[in-house]
Amino acid sequence: MASLLKERDRGRVGWRLQFRLERRRHSLWLGDLSKRAADTVARHVEELVRAKTAGVNPGADAAAWAESLDGRLRDALVKCGLADAPRSRALGDAGRLLGAYCDLYIAGRTDIQEASRDGYRHARRLLVEFFGIAQPLRSITPADTTRWQRWLAGDKGHATGTISKYTKRAKSMFAEAVRDRLIPSSPFADLKPGSDVNRSRDHFIDRATAQIVLNGCPDHDWRMIFALARFGGLRRCEVLSLTWGDVLWDVGKLRIESPKTGLRHSPIFPELKPILEAAFDAAPGGSVRCLDRYQRGANLGPQLNRIIEAAGVKPWEKPLQNLRSSRRTELQEKFPDHVINEWLGHSSAVAAKHYLQTTPEHWEKGANELTGAAVSGGVTGGVMPAGRESSAEDAETKKTRVLRDFDDSGKLRKTGLAARLGLEPRITESESVVLPITLSGRVGVASREK
Repeated sequence: MASLLKERDRGRVGWRLQFRLERRRHSLWLGDLSKRAADTVARHVEELVRAKTAGVNPGADAAAWAESLDGRLRDALVKCGLADAPRSRALGDAGRLLGAYCDLYIAGRTDIQEASRDGYRHARRLLVEFFGIAQPLRSITPADTTRWQRWLAGDKGHATGTISKYTKRAKSMFAEAVRDRLIPSSPFADLKPGSDVNRSRDHFIDRATAQIVLNGCPDHDWRMIFALARFGGLRRCEVLSLTWGDVLWDVGKLRIESPKTGLRHSPIFPELKPILEAAFDAAPGGSVRCLDRYQRGANLGPQLNRIIEAAGVKPWEKPLQNLRSSRRTELQEKFPDHVINEWLGHSSAVAAKHYLQTTPEHWEKGANELTGAAVSGGVTGGVMPAGRESSAEDAETKKTRVLRDFDDSGKLRKTGLAARLGLEPRITESESVVLPITLSGRVGVASREK
């Protein structure tokens, strides 16, 4: 049990806290605090002593209080074994301020590819732009993170999928700050990232359109860029990283060292081979990279859109990603799922979520091709006999069938050869009779008056 004593110590007046831990008596000089503040310290220290004695974790309030301390009192608790020594990163700006902490976090993520680190850098830029580079981590509240998300949507104009990615990265950074015990809890913990999928910008590039654009490419470099994306299914970063040494002509494979997913191999597809051969023959002697004219991080989209428009085709959104998506959708009709996953470097779940599309051919087949035995459309129903197609209905059935259509106002109109009401003799209703109760109480028979 901790006890508080008000005493003088070498000319100082203040509170002294005394407690016993592991059969030893300890004393902490708290100084000239208010009685309420001294009681708070005593309560937290009691909880820390109880947990230490029992060999369990202290309560959340006491643990957060101990982690928030610095200076002499923190050092005294560390010496007693009631608190952990502060990490070196917590002593500087990286343990307190937003910008410095994010920089240290990103530098420490050696487990991810450079492209993923770039994503964290973008998230850091947006956090710093909104909160400030010197914003203390502890001062950011859950309400602040909600306002940051609204700012991304409103002022910055980011789409829902983009906001979701930035939110997930911010959640990861602040979750590690909690594990480092730099903050007691993450202000992003309960923030919903939302969906990171936006299929409204999907566009399938069919073979005819691809051939038009390919014919309109100004040189071998751009024909190779377009073909590697549309017929090879390569990502932009993979196209820009490809070297002539990665084109394994003798075995018909491409060696793809992806900055995003690592090493994989894919076929030199028949559509791709003549374009690669022509580009190889035209390449200067001593060339290493297939595309020496562009840096590995170059943005190819704007120039590709100009080439598409010059070829007489309306540019589509996400030009390179939709080329890769079109190739995945096309291969899905020909090869098993696991084979395409190995060639293109993603999973079936990712393909279903981001790449696979429903093409115009799918709609046409769905409307016109049978998926099994034909079914009769007659009243009696049942499966039609073999060899008799649904289009071979006899003339009498067609004549009596009711056809439905809509008029100009959008109302349902029924037309057909069914007989109108009234052309046949109407059956008259027979005169009904009632059994009235007479005044004498006897039941009689009387005709209904007309």
